[in-house]
Amino acid sequence: MLVSDYVRKVQSFFLKYSDEEEAKRMKRLLKDKYSFLGITTARRKELFKIFFNTFPIPSYDDSKHIIRELFNLTEREYHYFGLELFLKHKKRWSPTDIVFIEGLILNKPYSDIVDFIALHIVSQFFEKYSNLMKPITESWNSSRSIWLKRTVIIFQLPYKEKINMELFSKYILDNASIDDEAIQESIAWALRDYSKIDHKWVLRFIIDNTLDPTTKRDAIKWMDAKGLIE
Repeated sequence: MLVSDYVRKVQSFFLKYSDEEEAKRMKRLLKDKYSFLGITTARRKELFKIFFNTFPIPSYDDSKHIIRELFNLTEREYHYFGLELFLKHKKRWSPTDIVFIEGLILNKPYSDIVDFIALHIVSQFFEKYSNLMKPITESWNSSRSIWLKRTVIIFQLPYKEKINMELFSKYILDNASIDDEAIQESIAWALRDYSKIDHKWVLRFIIDNTLDPTTKRDAIKWMDAKGLIE
């Protein structure tokens, strides 16, 4: 198939559901960094399902080319669609695809895209190729990219009780002194989420280590609401 033909098909389909006012609102939520067609999350999920049920899924190699083209488009909905298309091929992922995944994280990054990739793609990739988890995430943790750092802090959250605590605590502490909203927000989120699994561990961690005061406050919100803090 011609990759560009598929991309044009995607554009033609989703443009019919664009909403200018909603697009402006969504752009403001991302601090005017990226543009939108104006399709809400719930509606977008419905449309993705309709599209995938209507049109054949391209081959894996074609899909990766299509995803690259979609990420070159301006509107964010096309980037979201590209990620969903990549997930359709998760059974075909190979170890070398981590390079492609890293490229997705760094291509037009912001918390919306990065968090989706971390929680739905990176987490599943390392479940499949667990031997790569430590070397790859340590490399990302040592990078200058706040988005790769944010990824290593939160990607294990879907693992719940199976989180590798050594890496989990290391990546939080390694980045705890970075004065960046994306990093501090991810640390608070990671600890708050894990407190639902083991609140005693999180309390000890917060007491024993130096964390930003705002991050610490956000991290204990769930525990505080549940009356778990004495």
